[in-house]
Amino acid sequence: MARKNCGKIKSRDTFYIITNGEKTEKSYFELLKKYKSIYEVKVIFHNSDPLGLVTFACNKAEDANQIWCVFDIDSSYEEGRLIAAIKQAEKNGIKYAFSNRAFEVWLISHFKKCENYLDCQAHQKELDKYLISKTKQKYSKGDEKQLETYFVPYYMNAVQNAKIIHQKWVKNHLTKYGEKSRYRIWDWNSCTTVYKLVEALKLQIVAGSD
Repeated sequence: MARKNCGKIKSRDTFYIITNGEKTEKSYFELLKKYKSIYEVKVIFHNSDPLGLVTFACNKAEDANQIWCVFDIDSSYEEGRLIAAIKQAEKNGIKYAFSNRAFEVWLISHFKKCENYLDCQAHQKELDKYLISKTKQKYSKGDEKQLETYFVPYYMNAVQNAKIIHQKWVKNHLTKYGEKSRYRIWDWNSCTTVYKLVEALKLQIVAGSD
């Protein structure tokens, strides 16, 4: 879809990832860059809600091949700003990757399918269990060493697991609401579409899949 309001594209080799996760998300994507995308990848932290991220992303469109906003599904829906963010993104050719309810759903997908309803406390327990089995240490949010050793190398596992769960949610939604209805992603716990962003990066070195 053409970008209507973000200006004319001047360059096509830059891939922007704009996230409001200053620690975990930004660190994860910076570490993922070592697997060599075909694009020049720039990871930017912007302290805002989904609508603020999309608005900020529009200012980066002139030199971008793709721009992705990464955010969690939280109170922004209740405040009426999530749907506004999605509509603005679609109007301007900005892509987005969400996690419901937190980016930790994507991290859990590196070692299992995240199929059950999980709140943030349950995310912590799942990640603690996994990391204690590997290193006898609990999950520490934003810990670059943990991300680099126990998550990022297995990104292809996460892509496969997250894709399966997302497709289940889409299928269930279409069965219940039909094709013309907007996806109710705020109800999709636990679900993440970060796998779409990772696939779009076209990484040239495939990491481990143990």
